[in-house]
Amino acid sequence: MNFPGYEQIIRQLQIEFRPGRLLVSFNAGLISGVLTIIMVTAFAAMIFSGQLSSYVSSGLSFVLFGAFVIGIVVALMSSYPGTVARPHEIPAAILTLISTTIVSSMPFSGAGEGVFLTVVASIILTSLLTGTFFLLLGLFKIGDLIRFIPYPVVGGFLAGTGLLLVKGAIRAMTDQTLSLTNLPFLFQFDVLIKWLPGLVLALLILFILRRYNNVLIMPAILLMAVGLFYSVLFFTDITLAEIRSQGWLLGPFQEGVLRQPLSFSSLSQVNWSLIFGQTGKIGTILIISCISLLLNASGLELIVRREIDLNRELKSVGIANILAGFGSGTVGFHSLSLSALGHKMGASSRLVGIFSALLCAGTLFFGTSLLSFFPKPVIGSLLLFLGFTFLSEWVYDAWFKLSRTDYSLVLLILAVIGTFGFLEGVGVGVLVAVVLFVIKYSRVSVVKHILSGVNYQSNVDRAEHQRRLLNEKGEQIYILKLQGYIFFGTANNLLNQVRRRVEDNALPQVRFVILDFRLVNGLDSSALNSFIKMRQFAEMQQITLIFTHLPLELQQKFERGGLNVKDDVVFRTFPDLDHGVEWCEDQILVAEKMALTKQEQTLQEQLRESFPESVNFNRFMKYLERQEAAKGYYLMHQGDPPHSLYFIESGQVTVQLETEKGEAIRLRTMGAGTVVGELGLYLRLRSTASVVTEQSSIIYRLTVNALKEMEETDPEIATAFHKFIVHLLGERLANTNKSLQALLD
Repeated sequence: MNFPGYEQIIRQLQIEFRPGRLLVSFNAGLISGVLTIIMVTAFAAMIFSGQLSSYVSSGLSFVLFGAFVIGIVVALMSSYPGTVARPHEIPAAILTLISTTIVSSMPFSGAGEGVFLTVVASIILTSLLTGTFFLLLGLFKIGDLIRFIPYPVVGGFLAGTGLLLVKGAIRAMTDQTLSLTNLPFLFQFDVLIKWLPGLVLALLILFILRRYNNVLIMPAILLMAVGLFYSVLFFTDITLAEIRSQGWLLGPFQEGVLRQPLSFSSLSQVNWSLIFGQTGKIGTILIISCISLLLNASGLELIVRREIDLNRELKSVGIANILAGFGSGTVGFHSLSLSALGHKMGASSRLVGIFSALLCAGTLFFGTSLLSFFPKPVIGSLLLFLGFTFLSEWVYDAWFKLSRTDYSLVLLILAVIGTFGFLEGVGVGVLVAVVLFVIKYSRVSVVKHILSGVNYQSNVDRAEHQRRLLNEKGEQIYILKLQGYIFFGTANNLLNQVRRRVEDNALPQVRFVILDFRLVNGLDSSALNSFIKMRQFAEMQQITLIFTHLPLELQQKFERGGLNVKDDVVFRTFPDLDHGVEWCEDQILVAEKMALTKQEQTLQEQLRESFPESVNFNRFMKYLERQEAAKGYYLMHQGDPPHSLYFIESGQVTVQLETEKGEAIRLRTMGAGTVVGELGLYLRLRSTASVVTEQSSIIYRLTVNALKEMEETDPEIATAFHKFIVHLLGERLANTNKSLQALLD
């Protein structure tokens, strides 16, 4: 999906400028703009607090400029017309941590401008890198890769962000850092009174909004709080000058000032080495912002019930953050709540985001002086509310939603972030998540089905006495149908499973272990060690390992790892499971000296075991036609009308399905003492497959006419023959049921 062109945007806006639609869009944009201004003011107060509080006016102008640029660009370029974007609290919280680190690492006295410029440079670099990261993900259409980060890890990061917002709120209200060593100072009365009202107000907002979902509740409460603040001043006769001198108000802010943050002359004052030392935190902003953007966009899809192009959103937000970065704006992206507001008000229009952005621009140039009258406890309450929202969702609500393991990981990340720092929490979270994934995935069995020669036979029809023998000796064949991706954990479990079966004295001895790789989609190099151990174990136990459906890629990987599966006496490879099982069955018959005996018997001797003793075979044989067929002779062609049934006295035939491309797929192979063509003869169906001799064979043919004659002139022989066919089909059905049951277990 491409960005809308200039003409397309003009056409859309012309439609939206109709009076009825325009009023709805203006109202939604006005509410979104007011909420955005309140939030970005809080972000500026949080980032430029403490020793940087004298620069909060410049900081606010930067953030408002970013809000304008991000809002305008996303409103025009988003795949959903009603999208509203703004600077976001998650990157703002981490930028506050970066700001605090820079301030504590640089001597502020006498170098305040240098510290400020270094903080601003870090904001610019973060926005530019984040925007570039977004843009590249969107251009290469790989945004969905971010979704592979484990859910509890994301939760831990967001809980940590909530903690940072709480710390930032205390710092914005008191100019003091929230820490264990600083707690006694924060509880002194003159400091306590500055942050306690904000805490009470934040808890009140959180309590109300968890029960009532209305976007107007929060701005109404904040405005009433501002009114209450100035009512107290009015009745206590405290002047604005006194309140401002005591640090209760923001600002003062200069009207219409957009400071140029970095000039060529000021670059020398920036401590670039200190900024590069924040690489981990900046990288965290990239990842967490991308996750948050994709989650917000996905959530918006559910609300508006239409598909949103995630890669297009990444590109639009990427361009917006790059442009905002040049003006020192902080990182921003879609606001789920503000975008949903316009949809609920019936204003799914680009004008909502445009009006919201224009209000931010108007405030930047004409209304910042009004913001200087905002009480810090009210701004702090907004930051505390945002922080408590994250913490309540991932510390309280998550207890009821997540497993105990995932919930513990969230708490671990939160604890590490609170104790050591955000970067350390990110590192520990990812590391623990990887370890937990490996442990959990190792418990997933790589074996899809466990079979044996008893419940799974090859597609080779054999004489009855051979079938009985293979049923008796079938446990000598141990079949494991593998699945998924094999790595060191699952490969070790596979080795242990083979070892337990071979060493189980309560079961018959295993001679052949077949590993079928048809459903395997990859194998890690670390898993090769387990297969080397399996080869050593097989050699010691005198077992043959058989690999079937082994792709060339895996075969080459085995060979590079030191396992030559083609020339090793312990290994055998076959193109499919059917041929692998056939080879094992042949080995069992050879060992029991029963492989070729039927080839030396006449048809009468072969059938005598299946027909009743009272049957006169001379009477039966007169209905059959003896044929000698060379290799490659077609007894039946696919699509032929029903005409004959064949008894195989010697040699071998194959039933094969012939595709339109000329490929022949083996369905069954049949040797001496077997029958082919019975279904076509009885059901009068055209042949669904071809039957061709694989070697010189002697066969006996029973035609449709001969069967009809037998039924009319010799019903005793016909009855015996029908019983023989019923027994044959019943035995095949029983074997099929055993295989199906084994696959379902």
